[in-house]
Amino acid sequence: MYECVSLVKRNLNCFKKLNSKRTLFNNLNKDFFEIYDKSNFAKQIFLRRTVKLLRNNFDYIGYIWTDIVCKNVYNINAMNVSFISNKESDSVPYIHLISTIKKHCVLKYLCEDNNYNSTLLEDIGFEKKEGTLVLCRELHESIDIGIHENLKFEMFKKGKDEQKRCRIQNEIFQEHNRIPLTLEDIYVEQLQSYYFEEGAVFLKRNAEYIGYGQIIIENNIPIIVNFGIIEKHRGRGYSKYLLNYLLNIIYQNGFHKIMIKVRDSNYIALNLYRSVGFKVKKERFNWELEK
Repeated sequence: MYECVSLVKRNLNCFKKLNSKRTLFNNLNKDFFEIYDKSNFAKQIFLRRTVKLLRNNFDYIGYIWTDIVCKNVYNINAMNVSFISNKESDSVPYIHLISTIKKHCVLKYLCEDNNYNSTLLEDIGFEKKEGTLVLCRELHESIDIGIHENLKFEMFKKGKDEQKRCRIQNEIFQEHNRIPLTLEDIYVEQLQSYYFEEGAVFLKRNAEYIGYGQIIIENNIPIIVNFGIIEKHRGRGYSKYLLNYLLNIIYQNGFHKIMIKVRDSNYIALNLYRSVGFKVKKERFNWELEK
């Protein structure tokens, strides 16, 4: 028989065991104790109130950890059930956990797809929203990119080109609900551990700047970011030319693996990345449930 109970000090050790298995259901489930152990006494009391544990008879088998984003909107930081009886649907214990959240609200959950979790979320009633695909490519040799007439690469010069980058990047990525890049954003980025000074490149056509691409390093893996061509110059193969140039920079700096992220709805970019050897490694989607 299932029972949902609050997280208190006496069952904290049981919860630690459940938390340690959080990535079995979703690799993006957050680590509760990464925050809890650094918090003061009052904050720890508050954090415990955001967790509900699922108990089957006397065994703790699952939990849900949520935050209130705004009125009637909750975010699921982590959710997992470590044991499910063979006699029932896998969704039953998760439904019990979801039932601890008040009615007439929206639940949001960021989940890395492993087939099992996406099927289960659909069974519960979650709806898949926008997502991000993580693509990877192995690099075993440099790429012959050829020569394009009137095209030239120019490396970003720190302390000189910030204004130029700001203008070009905002022109490339201008969207209705996108917050424009500022000079302050660029200066802050340059102070981060992931910043890779040799990996920021402009693409010029004659005297006009038409594109920009950048490499950052996270966990010793290069990631291509802020990559694009100004709209009026798209559809002429310039993106592939710039992309291959960035791949060569990565290879020449001793890296043999590269990652890039793209929205699942951006089919043009996805086709470009696949055309130069990228393959989808991870799929991350936002899920929503209206209670």
